Amino acid sequence: MENNTNNGHPNPAKTRFLPVEFTELNWRFWSFILILVLGIYLLGLFQGSVAGAVTKYGLTDPWYSPTVLIIPFVGLFRLTCYAYRKDYHRHLFDHPVACALNTRQDKLGRAYTGETRFFRVENYHRYFMYIAVAILPFFFYDFYVSMTYLPGSVILSIGGIIILINALAVTIYTFSCHSIRHLIGGRMDCFSCTTGHKTGGKVFRFQSIFNRHHEALAWTSLAMFVFVDLYIRAVAAGIIPNLHMVL
Repeated sequence: MENNTNNGHPNPAKTRFLPVEFTELNWRFWSFILILVLGIYLLGLFQGSVAGAVTKYGLTDPWYSPTVLIIPFVGLFRLTCYAYRKDYHRHLFDHPVACALNTRQDKLGRAYTGETRFFRVENYHRYFMYIAVAILPFFFYDFYVSMTYLPGSVILSIGGIIILINALAVTIYTFSCHSIRHLIGGRMDCFSCTTGHKTGGKVFRFQSIFNRHHEALAWTSLAMFVFVDLYIRAVAAGIIPNLHMVL
């Protein structure tokens, strides 16, 4: 579809940087942008005393942990993810559609813009994946801090458990990634040729269990990330208590 032409003119996907998806009238895309901006604005209003929560309860808001320093790369990892990529191309931009329909004039020369010009960043997904894997230990470190912020005590709190669930959700989503799948076996043509490949085949099949649910894991981990952020802010603001047990 990328090589389509319209009345003999070159494919616009190869001649313009900004895809038509960002300039045409599309209520799905622009309503999503409006909701996103509104959500960021509301998060800014609902700040609470986050520093107090970290000091008193040992809870680290994801937006105030060391991971926030490289959050642009984490954001790019998600935006270029195959799960999200399918969703925003098909559902927000409605192009290309999943089958050969002509609802967006695909058959009449409408340029395919995926992985070209602006969307070429999608091709760097595997490199963003390396960064995403590298920061996973920080999420578990936040859980460790929630248990040991009082000297001489081990504390298990609701907030700490939520942080742990968030860390696990992000980890499972990351390792269900298609780029991980390629690294551990997707590039192999034969799993039974050598002993090493047999081991790789077992790992590949195990990863396949999670990869089948990659899209669901992507959205679940994203929702969990937002939830833990709101929970910690609510605790810091005194809206809800952080029940805990000291061991």
